[in-house]
Amino acid sequence: MGAYLSQPNTTKTSSDGGNSKMSYGFSAMQGWRVSMEDAHNCIPDFDVDTAMFSVYDGHGGEEVALYCSKYLPDIIKEQKTYKDGKLQKALEDAFLAIDGRITTADVIKELVQISGRLREDPPAEKVAEEDDLDTEEAALLHEEATMTIEELLVRYGQNLNALKHAAAIRTAGGEGNTAGTNITSVVFECFKFLIMFAYRSKRGTPTAQKSSCNTLLRLFCWLVGLFSPSVIAATGKSGKSNGEEKAGKTEGDAGPSCSSASSKTSGDSKSRFFDDSEESEEGEEEDGSDEEVRAADENRFSLVRVPACSELSVEIQWVLCFQPGADSGTTAVVALIRGKQLIVANAGDSRCVVSERGKAVDMSYDHKPEDELELARIKNAGGKVTMDGRVNGGLNLSRAIGDHFYKRNDALPPEEQMISAMPDVKVLTLNEDHDFMVIACDGIWNVLSSQEVVDFISERLKPDEGGEVRPLSSIVEELLDHCLAPDTSGDGTGCDNMTCIIVTFQPHPTQSEDTKKRKIQEEAEETDKNDNNGKKAKID
Repeated sequence: MGAYLSQPNTTKTSSDGGNSKMSYGFSAMQGWRVSMEDAHNCIPDFDVDTAMFSVYDGHGGEEVALYCSKYLPDIIKEQKTYKDGKLQKALEDAFLAIDGRITTADVIKELVQISGRLREDPPAEKVAEEDDLDTEEAALLHEEATMTIEELLVRYGQNLNALKHAAAIRTAGGEGNTAGTNITSVVFECFKFLIMFAYRSKRGTPTAQKSSCNTLLRLFCWLVGLFSPSVIAATGKSGKSNGEEKAGKTEGDAGPSCSSASSKTSGDSKSRFFDDSEESEEGEEEDGSDEEVRAADENRFSLVRVPACSELSVEIQWVLCFQPGADSGTTAVVALIRGKQLIVANAGDSRCVVSERGKAVDMSYDHKPEDELELARIKNAGGKVTMDGRVNGGLNLSRAIGDHFYKRNDALPPEEQMISAMPDVKVLTLNEDHDFMVIACDGIWNVLSSQEVVDFISERLKPDEGGEVRPLSSIVEELLDHCLAPDTSGDGTGCDNMTCIIVTFQPHPTQSEDTKKRKIQEEAEETDKNDNNGKKAKID
């Protein structure tokens, strides 16, 4: 069942609130997902004349979404442009500001604490495939941390002699198609094993993750040294082969270094795993001797250094990016209401929609890598978009807060990185035709269109046959249940976390005026009846 629970978690967190100008209802549900990665803000009294509502849809973990919900409101207020009344610019500045803070040491430490604390509290329902696995996994990870490279490779079915033989063929300059194919196959299997090991590591307890991370680094560096003799030269070895120094590289530089996604501003860097072209066989690294190959053991590569990382494609570097904010991030859609002005900033594929006399008006649009504007920026930053719409085979978003693994091109400003935190901002002047707005994550929008959501809510805002008006949160809860898939056998639609906020631009009545009048009349009649009965009793 992969990343899904055996049964959906339909417990909802809901609330209602508002002030004299507006009302809101909110609800969130984990659904089929293993964990809840959404967060939100509902602040009707953001300041004297401003309200703030927002939804954050986390990916790779909940920590960045939770961090944004905690700090973004204050960061918005801190912006000089906000104090000057320039709300559009203030939202842009705030998005970039909080994104920049995520790379600082103190914030990374806080993100680690957030993610660690939440992971130590296991969900009420276990993942279907992991019910009896946690204790065994933790013990196994601790054991692997003390094993030698050879023992680890044998445990996972890798033939050490075959790997070294393949490396020897490579360093001997084997140019034949068969040799090249064999080497490519072995390298692929090695790194497939590494990625599998990395995935298992992230599922363990924080203590087990730490031990496993050290093991992963040892494995990684051993493999890099085995197949990239140039790394040995870069980290202090001679780089000579049979007494003669090999100079230069063949065509096609390897992927970007750890310190930067690319020193180029164009899409010259090629992704070897996910490239759809036939160029993956080109651009081999320089040759080296058998002695250099044998010297690349785990002790010599106990630490990953920048020259070693520069030998790798983006996908392989990703394996090492475990810290929150590097391999995790969040969408963000933020709405400010000041007077009759609605200002909406969006980065990602969460969405804000306004109902204008029952017609859906999109106040944001989803940022997808295949969009023309987004694709141009991604390529300019040295990235690529795969056939399934993912940046370098990873994210299926083109804008987000966090995800700093994709934001390491030092030659470009933050707004021009592969994944950008720069939001689009739209402004709407509200009038009597505007009924309400909806802010939700893609767990809703992947199931229903903007107009379908507006229709769903509009119908339920009306008083029922008894004149009762439902709380807004009750309508949101029904919407979440409506979008929930009955099972996980489909394409994932309806299986995501779901968070939604409804905001009415007038105070939402708890019951209709007719119902109020009728109840007052009924209460008055009941009082008169009781008074008359009391008088009769006294006379008797």
